[in-house]
Amino acid sequence: MKTIIILGAGQFGQACANLINTADTKLLAFGDNNSSLQGTYVGGVQVLPVEDAVDLKPDCALIAVTDQTRTAQLQDQAKKAGFSGAFLLLGQLYRWFDIRSATLHRMADRLIRQQIPGDIAELGVYKGDLAWQLNALFPDRTIHLFDTFEGFDARDVREEAKQGFSRAREGDFADTSLEAVRNRLPYPEKALFHKGFFPRTAAGLENCRFSLVSLDADLYAPILAGLEFFYPCLSSGGMILLHDYNNRRFRGASKAVEDYEKAHGPLPLVPLCDLHGTAVIIKV
Repeated sequence: MKTIIILGAGQFGQACANLINTADTKLLAFGDNNSSLQGTYVGGVQVLPVEDAVDLKPDCALIAVTDQTRTAQLQDQAKKAGFSGAFLLLGQLYRWFDIRSATLHRMADRLIRQQIPGDIAELGVYKGDLAWQLNALFPDRTIHLFDTFEGFDARDVREEAKQGFSRAREGDFADTSLEAVRNRLPYPEKALFHKGFFPRTAAGLENCRFSLVSLDADLYAPILAGLEFFYPCLSSGGMILLHDYNNRRFRGASKAVEDYEKAHGPLPLVPLCDLHGTAVIIKV
């Protein structure tokens, strides 16, 4: 059996640990330079200083960050500590493989084959990385794009801080614009932009039916509002792709699901093992 250590015990490192084939590979430890994590356990696996993890003499070290500078720093640190095994670089793998997008394509294929009716929507568009894919996958359907296009709204940030869900700040993710997103779309004539504070921007769409919705608003309040608005509007067999459901950076996403379920009953939800903790919700 091969042995591996994961350098980086944050969100990405923990997500990578869930993907390890434990039948053939044993995770010995996490290595991290954050002293507040050292000595803790993640899924029963201890977090050690990087040098102590290297001392376990694993066959392989997975660098579980995507930033090129931090990747190089961790590689150099491991080598200086005496590591001579193989490196796996998440930054390279991430550019080649994307579980979330692959899942989206399988969802779209099923919705089309099953002829599930309804428009497409995304709440939390940012730069349009997913919006253009939705538009390309469903060229004949109207796509509704909801975002401030000016970053996090102060009202949502205040709620986030009040409940201690994240360190979000007003204006985070503001480096975008409606026109920049529109210019990325392959079929912009099918897009309706709803700029502003959600759920106010959904007024008048209560009778609209949706087949596929991406919820990627990051924060508790808009995600809860998104579930409240979109789930009842899904066609039978329709789906929601919920980002950050198992994300340590934005813990409000899972709490939003929990609070929705307390009010309305359990959701048919399937967690995915992608880096950001996405989940799929199906309307039965």
